[in-house]
Amino acid sequence: MTSTSWSAHLRWLGPIGGVCLLLVCLLLGRASPQQALLSYLFAFVFFTGLSVGSLALVLVHVLTGGEWGVRLRPQLLAAARTLPLQALLALPILIGLHALYPWADTGARVRDALLREQDWYLDPAFFIGRTIVCFALWLTLLVSLGRWLANPAREAMLPRLAAAGLIVYALSTLLAATDWAMSLTPHWHSSTFGLMVATGWMLTGAALAVLRAASAGDATAVHEPRILRDFGSLLLMFVLAWSYLAFMEYLTIWIADQPAETSWYIPRTLTSWHALAWFLIAFHFAVPFAVLLSSRAKRRRQWLASIAAMLVIASFADALWLIVPGFRGPGFELRWTDLFAPAGMAALWFSLYFARLRTDASHAPPLMARETLGAAHG
Repeated sequence: MTSTSWSAHLRWLGPIGGVCLLLVCLLLGRASPQQALLSYLFAFVFFTGLSVGSLALVLVHVLTGGEWGVRLRPQLLAAARTLPLQALLALPILIGLHALYPWADTGARVRDALLREQDWYLDPAFFIGRTIVCFALWLTLLVSLGRWLANPAREAMLPRLAAAGLIVYALSTLLAATDWAMSLTPHWHSSTFGLMVATGWMLTGAALAVLRAASAGDATAVHEPRILRDFGSLLLMFVLAWSYLAFMEYLTIWIADQPAETSWYIPRTLTSWHALAWFLIAFHFAVPFAVLLSSRAKRRRQWLASIAAMLVIASFADALWLIVPGFRGPGFELRWTDLFAPAGMAALWFSLYFARLRTDASHAPPLMARETLGAAHG
């Protein structure tokens, strides 16, 4: 068998292995469907964030220009083009809605007066409809952006599409974060939560793209210190934005000290789950912030790739932090489904991601002129 044949066979191992791992998660979850669905949900939120955040970054670059976006565009578009997979992977959440979300239980709504007041929004059919609308908007943006990027005649219209697309991104991620994560604790509300999640998704997309660009061993690898510095500055900006939003939300709730507002933080900070909080403080903020302040570190591929990898891992931990602790209140506890669900989804997502990278490398869409993009570089 030739090396080409081996390579083709190996490319099928990822999808097949991913499906098998998700099936194992399903079997393990038969005894406790809610816990298995929680594992699945936090993996789904993380990988959907990678896809949607990458799409938003392409839209940002269309508006701002800069050489950083030219060099990261292949990686960002490859990640964004996994969105159809994520739309398909949303089905188990919609099917298992009543087992996953406390408010979906009819008996709970009868017993809880506050849930009855929220019944117009926390309605299973409305929830499913909102999820479908979010993915429809994201997929429409993705398809439209791909077509317009490939058509030089529409180049002048791209900023309008990008501006509208970022508004759609802000509103749709607010809905998605509220529905998928915040409604797990229906008595808790936050006006900052959606923006924090949206910023975190863009940070994750940027970190993965920078990791790929800074560590690739092929022609897509970036070596120029000037461009690497821009990558580091991009990551630093998102680290600061996410950290500011997360801290201000916590500070505001801590100062108010209202039971309805502290209910989300109690299982995350007053149990052994607080170790995960310190992990996020260290590796989602403190260490990246300290390293990315150094201009010398930002110009070195190894340093930048290490920080980008750290941020991807920390973002994965953040997805776990957002979803799981409220249902494992006694303390830090991981289950086998917490391994199999993200591992299966990762196998599927990265198989498609690398396939899109290979396809886009051989059929690269025409980019905006470098002179135009470079005008905003700095």
